This record gives sequence, C-alpha cells and structure tokens, in this order.
Amino acid sequence: MLVVNNNDEGKLMEPKYAKVYEALLERISGMNPGERLDSEVKLASSFKVSPMTVRRALMLLSQNGLTVGIPGRGTFVADRNQLPQQEDPPSTVASWNAAEYPQTHVKLVSATLEAADDSERKLLQAEDEPFVATIRRAHYLDETYQELAGIETALVRADDFPGILGFDLSSDLPSLLSKKFGEKSSNLKGIRTVYSRISTDDETKYLHLPKPDALLVIEASIRNPEGKTVAEMTTKFIGKHVVLTL
Repeated sequence: MLVVNNNDEGKLMEPKYAKVYEALLERISGMNPGERLDSEVKLASSFKVSPMTVRRALMLLSQNGLTVGIPGRGTFVADRNQLPQQEDPPSTVASWNAAEYPQTHVKLVSATLEAADDSERKLLQAEDEPFVATIRRAHYLDETYQELAGIETALVRADDFPGILGFDLSSDLPSLLSKKFGEKSSNLKGIRTVYSRISTDDETKYLHLPKPDALLVIEASIRNPEGKTVAEMTTKFIGKHVVLTL
C-alpha cells in the first residue's frame, strides 16, 4: 500500500514563492488586461529563483482570477470585469508539454524486488516468470514535499536492468534506464498514453482528496528494439494541478 503524508493541508503558499507572488501582484497592477507576462524562464531568471517557484506564484495569480494562462501562448493579465463567477475556481500548477512529464519534486516511497504475479506478468506482456522491481514514488509541487501532486508506480524487469534498486530512483526513470545500462538500453522506445478519469476510493484517500475528483493518468510502456516490454509506469496526477500544453 502506498501511503503519502501531506501534513500542511490548507497552507496557501511557501515563503520561497510568496515574495514572487507579491512582486507579480505589484507588477500586474500597472499592466492592462490582455498584456502578457514574461515567460516562466525569464521570470525565474529575473527573480533568481527556480521555474517551479515562479510556476507556483503564477498558479496563485490564476487561482485568484488575476491572470489567464493560454496553452502554448503564455500568461496574460485578466480582465476581472469579464471573469465568470465560480464557486470553486480551478487550481493549476504544473504546465507541461505532451512530450515530457510535469516538472514536480519526486520522492521515493518504496522499492522492492520480487517475482511478478499474474497481473504484473500481464501488464508486462511477459510469457516467462520474471523478477520485477516495483518502484513507488510521490510527486510534490514544492521542494519541501508538503503539497502532493500525484502518485506513480513503475514495474521494471530486473533481469533487463540488474542492480536497478541501487541507483537514484528519485530521478527521471526513463532517462535512468537509458543512461545506466549502456548499449543494452540505448535504443529503448517509449509509448505513452494520457487520459483523464475520476479517482477511485483508494486513490482519493492516497491523494488526500476530500472527495473523488478528476485525475490525469499517464501510462508509459518502455520497450526494447525487439518489442519486448521492459518497464511499465503509471502516474496519477490530481487533475487541477496540471495544465497540458501542445
């Protein structure tokens, strides 16, 4: 069972992005509706903070109805006189390109090695009975691992990646598989499926949601040049925390 703790529920902002938020409030007060803010990278450079810190501040501006994010175009000052009234405005934070994963802070929860059961063999499309490394990780919005964004489970064939549990499993797993195992994994191919659905009761509990809510699910299948499935990863993000850009 994957259990993650969120001991800071209800906290609106961390000090690292509070100053950025206040500075952006002052900046947009002198801008006209429809004007575009600088990019996250440029803002991060000017404030001397990480892009994640800027993104969190921009999320708060959007949540408070002060800015509007348009996928692929940027963030713009909102016309508050034309904003629709909402009882519970959506919260967004991790804007990401479909070719990449959302930029989050990852924390390893557990990693085990054991013989694959029937469901795992089916998921890996395995005709043999392999040993698999089961890696569970939690994704957070902040560097202090307080605000949970999603949970991830990865199954990796241990015979294809010996010693996998000895490496830094909080890093990007597809990149880790490609870099740590030489020519054997240099030509790995990934197939990704993205869809949304409502969380189950267990997922609602693990993600600390007050009630079942929308999830963005990313399933990644990693195969070798012969078409053999060597790893399967499923990440479930809280839907309101992710904005997809193309």
